[in-house]
Amino acid sequence: MEVSNPHPRIPVYADMTALELHDPARQQSATVWRGSNKVSFKLQRCVESVRDLTSILESMASLDEPLSDKRLAKILATPLYSLAMGVRDMFNELEGNAREYSNLSTAQRNKLGERKSKFVKGVPLAKGSDLRDVRDKISAHIDKDTVVAPIEYWEKVNLPSYFRWLKLCLVEIMDLLELDVYGWTKDSGRPDVCSLMTVDGSVVDLYMQNGQPVAILGFTFTKSPKYGVADEIHKLVNVYNAIAGKCEELHSVTNVDDKAAPNR
Repeated sequence: MEVSNPHPRIPVYADMTALELHDPARQQSATVWRGSNKVSFKLQRCVESVRDLTSILESMASLDEPLSDKRLAKILATPLYSLAMGVRDMFNELEGNAREYSNLSTAQRNKLGERKSKFVKGVPLAKGSDLRDVRDKISAHIDKDTVVAPIEYWEKVNLPSYFRWLKLCLVEIMDLLELDVYGWTKDSGRPDVCSLMTVDGSVVDLYMQNGQPVAILGFTFTKSPKYGVADEIHKLVNVYNAIAGKCEELHSVTNVDDKAAPNR
């Protein structure tokens, strides 16, 4: 739909159709959205872990007693560790690259520092921690020591702890999604046109020559791909809550679903 344009030589459009985020495991159109700056690449790394976790938890949700299958639980350690590392790397990127994310206010930066400190204390990532040991020794691969003396490592496979750390990761991602720091791009369908979203919800189509932009062809107001990220998180939350409904030791993740949708 074309809308009123204060600059009549550059057309402006509105498109509120559902967005599709790149998923390398699926056959998709070339026009799906991908990250175009460092923090977006780190966010997509988190999305990949979220998708893996969803698939594993879907298998757990089908069990009458989800906490009883330690083999499924130990497989969770690998994508959960990757997710937690991805969240930490997003904090580090925003903290250490102030020039690229200069639109962040002092208050936002202070809040990021506080949340990062709380996060790294709440999720064990250091070598020798329970999550790292399970991931390194019996999840990502089978270490020879775990065959000789397996109990030491299998005792660290604790699904309630995994879910507690997962909850912390998801809450932080949803909070980080509220920042307007992400860049996105997609294939426009034309080799001489580049579609970029550097401000949430605003797409600019650039005419390219020799790999350089030479003219603006148009603007489109649309939803940010962050909505696609939030959708992936909500899928995981729904499966988590289905498992929590069968297990007295677990609690539903309400404060993730209750957060506001990311800004357009």
